[in-house]
Order: sequence, then C-alpha cells, then structure tokens
Amino acid sequence: MLRRVISSSLAVLLFAVLSVTSAAQAESVDTRGVREIKDLMTELTVRVSRDHISPTKASRLYAYVASAMFLASTSSEDSLRKQMNAAPAAQTADGDVNPVLAALAAGSSVARNLFLVPAAKITFGERRDQVLQSVSQGLPTKEVAASIAYGIAVSDAVVARAKTDGFEEAKTMMPPDTKGPGIWTTTPPSFQPAIDPGWGTLKMFFSRSGDCTLAPPPTSGDALSPYQGAADEVAAVAKNLTEEQKDIARFWDDSRGRTGTPSGHWLGIALAAAEGNNSTAVDTIRAVAHTMMSIADAFIVGWKLKYQYMVERPITVLQRTDSEWGSYLTTPAFPEYPSGHSTISRAAANILTSYFGEWKFTDPGYGMTEESLGSFDVAPRTFNSFDAAAKEASISRLYGGIHFTSGLTSGVTLGACIASKTL
Repeated sequence: MLRRVISSSLAVLLFAVLSVTSAAQAESVDTRGVREIKDLMTELTVRVSRDHISPTKASRLYAYVASAMFLASTSSEDSLRKQMNAAPAAQTADGDVNPVLAALAAGSSVARNLFLVPAAKITFGERRDQVLQSVSQGLPTKEVAASIAYGIAVSDAVVARAKTDGFEEAKTMMPPDTKGPGIWTTTPPSFQPAIDPGWGTLKMFFSRSGDCTLAPPPTSGDALSPYQGAADEVAAVAKNLTEEQKDIARFWDDSRGRTGTPSGHWLGIALAAAEGNNSTAVDTIRAVAHTMMSIADAFIVGWKLKYQYMVERPITVLQRTDSEWGSYLTTPAFPEYPSGHSTISRAAANILTSYFGEWKFTDPGYGMTEESLGSFDVAPRTFNSFDAAAKEASISRLYGGIHFTSGLTSGVTLGACIASKTL
C-alpha cells in the first residue's frame, strides 16, 4: 500500500472528481491530457521569467518536472529510463493507473515543491488541482485515486533525489582563484561576480553525459593576450552588424527575468513540435522529458568546462585597447568557453530531430513571455529544421559580441556529444 497521505487540497480535488456524473463522456486515451501537459509546462516558463530564475536553475527545474512526468507515465523497462542516472523509483500503485493523470500529478507536485518563490508554490498548487480535475473527467473512481496517489509517490521520489543532487552545496562554491592573461574576470557594465561556479558538480540526469569533454580552447600564442585574434573577429562582426543579425541576436537572447531562459525557449519548441506532429500525451511527455534532461546535463557539463578553462570574454580583450568598446548584448557573468547557447541548442535539436525528423516550424519567440513581448522587439522566425534553429542560436552569440567562434564550435561539439549519449 502506498503510505503517502493525500494532501487536503488533493482530497478536495478527488471528492470533486468522484462527484462527476458517470454519464460524462471520457476522452480517448490518445488525446486525454495533451492540452493540460502543454499548459502546465508553459506555465513553468512564465513563472521562471516572472520570478527571475537564472538559466542554470531554470534548466534544473524544467528537467525535474519533466522527468517526474516521464517516470510516472512509463514502465521501468523503457530504454530512456534505463539510461537515467539514479532514476527515482516509487512503490507500485494499488490498482490501475492512468499514465497521463499520474504524470500530471507528479509534474505539478514537483513544480510546487521545487519552485524557489513562495507565490509560485501557490500558483502550482492551484494549477495542479485544475489539471487533475480536468484530466480525471469520466475516469473510473478507483483509477483516479490510484493514479493521483502514484503520481504523488513519484513526485516524492523525484523531490528526494533533488535534495541530494548537490544543488545546495554548489551555492557556496567559488570560482578558481586564478588570474592572468586570458583568464576570465568580471565584465562591464555591472561587473557581476561569477554565476554558479559550482554548477558543474551537480548530479546529472543521464549516466553517460559526464563522458563528454573538450580539449583546451585554441589560443594565438600571444602570451600577453592569447585570445586577441579571436576577439578581433568579434569586433569586426560587431562593426558591421546588419539589422538581420541584430534581430537574430535579440531573438535568441533568452535573458533572465524577461524570458523563460534558453531552456524555456527550447521547451516551447518541443511542445510545439509535439502538437504539430499530433503526438499522444505519453509521447509528448517522453520527448519533452528527454529534451529537458539533456539540456540540464548540457548546462552541468558546460559549466564544469567553463570554470575549468576560465576563458575571458571578448569585451575584456577588446577594452584593453579601446575602453569604449561594447557588445551588442550584455556579456553574462561567467567564462566564455564553451558557449552555453551553442551547447544546449545542439543537444536539444539532436534530441528533437530523433523524435520528429526534419520538421519545419515558425518560432514566435518562445523565450519570451506574453508579458515581455510588448517591451522587447522580437519578431517570429521560421526554420526548416531543429538543426537550422540550433545553428542560428549558436551564431547569435557571435552577433551579440559575447562569444568567440571557438566558443561556439566547442559548444556545438559538446551538445552533440551529450545528445548522443542518450540516443
């Protein structure tokens, strides 16, 4: 027997569900919950933006919510599940379980438990009750009870795993105390301290992601300014930026507090791809979870390498000879190599291609929320494939003036490696 006691709000929800007349027509298994899954995951991007969650922390949050939904809706024999690193396991439920209802119970409960801002916990408590009541319409009462109980048990297991993934320990870690030519230092305009230098120590979602690594970045051989040549290329591009290149830089900016962050951008693309390809709810959950867990691992591995190599940013190099030089986008507060956008975009694109093939789509700017679209000039962009979108996301960082070409190409290599470990 599951020993978890259903919370009072879920008890009220369950009572409401059981009161639905038996005459209510049940949806087909294939379509039930598709809309609710999209709505729940989209709400995550809105809250990430509104609550100013950083890109690294957002990737972890998306991955835990998506992985909980995946674990609640698949069997232990699923090939992707077998590749997970310390995948949480919940006690088998008593009675028949509807995988979509269990998944929504698990994902919404994880969101409520892991969100850092109290107001968001309330939001997701309310959203949980809404989606569960919606999906429960017309299901047998015993199935509803078993599904919700199992989903909560999975949520408990996932939250327990999150408490031991190294997140708390990473908060206190400091960047390497190294200085000198080519070594990263804080950048204008705010000279913000290094962001999440300990992120590379977190437990990964897939067992083999940690096998991916990179060689040291290429240098010019100039001991006083080892990245001068690479920085000169950035300056040349910045001097001749076209309006199209500026649009691309803004489109993929995905900045904290104004968007769902890079992970949220690709989450939106994944959800749109599932909808555009008429995926079932269970198939949608699997594709989204695979993508989000791969992105989370890409952040972990990428951040480990960033603070291993500590490569300075283009603005640092260029302001040595021109104190007025500035990048089109604000330079983020962490080392340059490898490019995070390039890494996570390549990982996401390769995963999504494995599910949906060469899918053509128009991206309205999923990194933006409805609240921020009006204040930040971003126009929809059309791509012939996920690969094309990932390539543009990568080059956008050169247009923004915040990455060397070597940072971009290394990120592409790293992202492809991480995706390959789960495909």
